[in-house]
Amino acid sequence: MVIVKVSTSFFSKVKTISRAVQKATNDDIIVVNAGKYKETLTFLDSKTITAKSAGTVVIEGAILIAKGAVVTFENMTIQPTSQIFVEGQLILKNCVVQGGLTNVLIAMNGGTAQCEKTHFRDATDIGITLISDSKANFEYCHFERNKKVHLLVENSTVHLENCELSKGNQAIWAKSKSNAFLNNVKVHHHTGTQIVVQDHSLLDLKECEIKQGEGNGIYASEHSKIHLAQTIVHHHTLPQLWIQKSTLNVSESQIQHGSESGIMLREYAEATISDTLVSFHKIANVQLTFESLLNMTNSEIFNCQGVGIQLKEKSIANFIDTVFAHNVLPQLFITENSICTLKSVTIEDGKQIGVFTEKGASCSIVSSTITGHKNAALTVIDAELFLLNTTIHHNNGNGLFAVNNAKTTVDNCQFNHNDLAHIAGKNNSSIHISHSELIGGKSIFVIDHCQLDIIDSIIKDGTGAQIEMIDHINANIQNSKIIDGQTNGIIAMKDTSVHIMESQISSHKMPQIIVNDSSIIFKNSELLEGERNGFIIKNHAEALIQDSFISNHGYPQIWIDSESTVELKATQLTEGRESDIYVQNNSVLHATNCIIQNAKFNFNIQAVNFSKIYLAETMVDNSFGSKFYSENNSQITYNMDEIS
Repeated sequence: MVIVKVSTSFFSKVKTISRAVQKATNDDIIVVNAGKYKETLTFLDSKTITAKSAGTVVIEGAILIAKGAVVTFENMTIQPTSQIFVEGQLILKNCVVQGGLTNVLIAMNGGTAQCEKTHFRDATDIGITLISDSKANFEYCHFERNKKVHLLVENSTVHLENCELSKGNQAIWAKSKSNAFLNNVKVHHHTGTQIVVQDHSLLDLKECEIKQGEGNGIYASEHSKIHLAQTIVHHHTLPQLWIQKSTLNVSESQIQHGSESGIMLREYAEATISDTLVSFHKIANVQLTFESLLNMTNSEIFNCQGVGIQLKEKSIANFIDTVFAHNVLPQLFITENSICTLKSVTIEDGKQIGVFTEKGASCSIVSSTITGHKNAALTVIDAELFLLNTTIHHNNGNGLFAVNNAKTTVDNCQFNHNDLAHIAGKNNSSIHISHSELIGGKSIFVIDHCQLDIIDSIIKDGTGAQIEMIDHINANIQNSKIIDGQTNGIIAMKDTSVHIMESQISSHKMPQIIVNDSSIIFKNSELLEGERNGFIIKNHAEALIQDSFISNHGYPQIWIDSESTVELKATQLTEGRESDIYVQNNSVLHATNCIIQNAKFNFNIQAVNFSKIYLAETMVDNSFGSKFYSENNSQITYNMDEIS
């Protein structure tokens, strides 16, 4: 190896770099003294060109590195007058490559580059272009003020480590099956999208920071792949990550403080996100549209001024061990036939609604907690909701609100301390509750042609009517307990139909069951210990009470009023503190195979105001006084004998 010295001094034998290149043999080192060298350099074989210290040597001109040549520049400032054209290998160490005289600093065509501690700046268009399977590695490099894009990568591969890219229109544009690997890289202050990835390309970021761009942080399209690990993305004017017909994988990262959305998934995009914080966006933290897919685990969705996460247009999302909190609009919004599942999720402290599901969408929530919302915890409109092993508590609105043909299933769940009804339904909705517990509040309120099923559940400690049903409700209650309410147990009004089987209703301070202009079937059940009536059946109501036990009420245990009809079969009434049965105002009771006992009030059975009572094969016993009382054109028929 020979050292060839270049100097502009009068006594130097080699005054130009091009002369030194011609003179030096392969792998010789060319040492350039301080000065500015205006010349064209062509490298056909390997050379090393170095200055003793950085900033002392300026090369202005054209540079060509042919295929097979390995050329090293060290401690140089290069001001190319046309693109540095690389088909071979270029090595830059501690250099400055500065534009102003050319639109592109370096053009690589199937070549390779290894750059360390080098500054690429001020190109009028592009810093570096890589095409035709070029490969470049950058370490501790800085790209700045290249106006259109710092790195344009086409069908090539680029690696950046400990680098910085700033103050251009775009930082990286990778397309046509390109690969870009960034490790500990900072990308900031670009006027357009900071990183663009297109057409089956790959972007892999680790421990990077993408910030303060006027467009998107990252835009991916046409079946590209984006990987983010331990990366921070923040403060972009447009959605921070825009993923379209592409895949996204994010882990241990933060996506925050965007002027629009945090992550936009569009047109069959797919994303896997884990251990990541997405927060402080104005429109949505995450949006899925046009049949996109999302799997999110162990992540946090916080503090959006709009929606926490939005799914629409047949998108699908799965959430595991994720927290939604402090989002202003619905924390999770599912619409337009989208599907969402949540497991071991916490949805808390929302400014309005926890989960909003509408327009044919479907949501399943398992082993989760939904709490602390200013409005309803769950709202379902013309959609489906399935809840399993989930707790809904301390919400200012309803726990669950189902509207307009909604279909909801609640299994092994607990509702408590919600300010409005734990479960409310309206307008042809169906609500199926099983193995669940509703505590406190006004537990269930349904109106307008709804279907309500309650199986193997407990409803207790209600401050309002524990179950209230109005206007053509069809309800089935089986093997359940409705107990310890501050007012009524069940209210059924306006053509509602209620079927109660193998259940217990007890310990309410107001009448336990009110059936008003409606019908009820009460079988194999118990009605116990009410401070007032057991049943109030009125206004053309109908009731079948069979194989049941009614006991210990402060007022008449069954009160029948206003042209209502009751069939009482194989039922026992006992320990009433007033009458067991009171029938008035053109009402009718038929009792068969019953036992009616009273030891505290003078009349077991009373009929007044044009009412009729028929007793067949029924035992009536009163150890306190008389069994029967009738007045005003009423009659009680007992074993075919008229009792006056």
